[in-house]
Amino acid sequence: MTAGGAPRGTLDPGRIRRLPPEVAELIAAGEVVERPASVLKELIENSLDAGAQLLTVDIEGGGVDLIRVSDDGGGMTEGELAAAFERHATSKLTSAEDLAAIATLGFRGEALASIAAVAEVVAISRERGATRAYEVKVGPGGMRGPTVTAGPVGTTITVRQLFHTLPARRAFLRSPRSEAAACLRVVADAALGRPRVRFRFRSQGRNVLSTPGSGDLLDSLAAVFGEGARLAAVEVDSPGEQVGVAGAVCGPSQTLATRQGTVVFVNGRRVQQRSLLAAVESAYRGMLEVDRHPIAVLQVSCDPLAVDVNVHPTKREVRLRDEGVVFDSLQKACWQALRRARPAPMELGGLALRTTIHPPAEPARPLEGLWEDRPRPPQDGPADLPSLAGAGSWRPLGQAHNRYLVVETPSGLAILDQHAAHEKVLYERFLDDLAEGRPGVDSQQLVEPLLVQLPTGCEFDANLEMELSRAGFRVGLFGERTLRCTAAPAGMAASRAEAALLDALNEGGTAPSGGGLHRIAALLACHSAVRFGDPLSPEETRALLTSLSRTQGGITCPHGRPAVLVLGEGVLLAAFHRQ
Repeated sequence: MTAGGAPRGTLDPGRIRRLPPEVAELIAAGEVVERPASVLKELIENSLDAGAQLLTVDIEGGGVDLIRVSDDGGGMTEGELAAAFERHATSKLTSAEDLAAIATLGFRGEALASIAAVAEVVAISRERGATRAYEVKVGPGGMRGPTVTAGPVGTTITVRQLFHTLPARRAFLRSPRSEAAACLRVVADAALGRPRVRFRFRSQGRNVLSTPGSGDLLDSLAAVFGEGARLAAVEVDSPGEQVGVAGAVCGPSQTLATRQGTVVFVNGRRVQQRSLLAAVESAYRGMLEVDRHPIAVLQVSCDPLAVDVNVHPTKREVRLRDEGVVFDSLQKACWQALRRARPAPMELGGLALRTTIHPPAEPARPLEGLWEDRPRPPQDGPADLPSLAGAGSWRPLGQAHNRYLVVETPSGLAILDQHAAHEKVLYERFLDDLAEGRPGVDSQQLVEPLLVQLPTGCEFDANLEMELSRAGFRVGLFGERTLRCTAAPAGMAASRAEAALLDALNEGGTAPSGGGLHRIAALLACHSAVRFGDPLSPEETRALLTSLSRTQGGITCPHGRPAVLVLGEGVLLAAFHRQ
């Protein structure tokens, strides 16, 4: 009854109308099923939840014409198979309390019903220990079955004619090639997250990806990104009390032009959390070239009660109760692993040598480039490429234009940007000096004190004074908005001290960890390094090479510019047509 006494069902709803069930289903399906890759993701997650150890995926037409996922999991009974396609029907939750600590990839009971609302679906399943399999056919018109059929233990789900009832959605899909690449990334991510599971991915009948299921992450890494990624990988193992981090990060010799190679899992669930991706990339500061991104596969483990996975329709993002703690733990784990990495082999990547003879280009294979920007092996073999560890034995040949150092390596030539190379050496040294628990950068007394105006918005207090002191500056107030500097970082020319101090003030001082530390170390290195144009003696060149051989990380300066280019024997022979 309403307040006026009239039965609620007799009220005129006016312009408000209840949607027909088929329309409501299409709207709900649109939130879960965005493209073929999202269908594939849901099916793979169901297979993994069912305990699959072998998972085979076939697609045609980029997944629009066909998606078939077969697994050897536990399978379903006749009744379970029929119930699985009902909306909000799931085997993974029993009460509202279960939402607080979800341990499975799927949990809403929406995926199969949503897929069946926009495609034709055939599911065949046989429970482990059963003597027969069952089949159902589901689509926008309803369900047919279950009927008895033949089939192995496990489940096979075939999806055909995706979005045939939604031509507008189908029209907005990308090309079959692009959709196939998106499907490949879904399979690759799942394979990296479950190295104990064997994955096979075929597109248009061709084998595209296969992982061994050995349980070794490096085997899956090599299958997805190539053998170079395995060689450059460093294990990450940081248990932690609140947050644990495990996996592998690749050294700076193996990078991508996109962030597709940075794969982060939270309690086994693949997420695309911006803050977590930023934590990984911040650990690579000073190691990567501009616009290059790392290859890393990381498993973050924490209390399930501290993670809310039910905040995004496609479960791409999660809400973390202590996101700052997770960020710091992930960044620290990656940073420590990269510090243990051996210097990366170098090659003259991306530089075309102009010759008079141009060999004919090979025709592209149909699936070539399906994985966009996959790292390619070097032109020279890994054994033929020198590394920074051997730079101390390289023979200097001379200096060109007071800018570049030309040296002989055991298997070719190397050209060094003298400022970037020296900057790289100093950057690592300053990072060590500024690390937590260290006293800071050594200072040297200035012959004449510097007077520097405080930048607008910068307030001088005890914290800033202490941070500048750790960075090597000795300063004090000299008037209301003027600082008097009596000492600068050791090794920095007095003529550069004022500019360096102003930059440090604009940075707000240094910090015990994180991005501030990297920025201050890079700033000090830039102002202390030999200039691009300064003459260097042979002794100074040898000293720089020796220091470079002791420097960890990649071959770039802190700002991402290459410090060293190497012409290996293979490149030189090819350039002069001797092979």
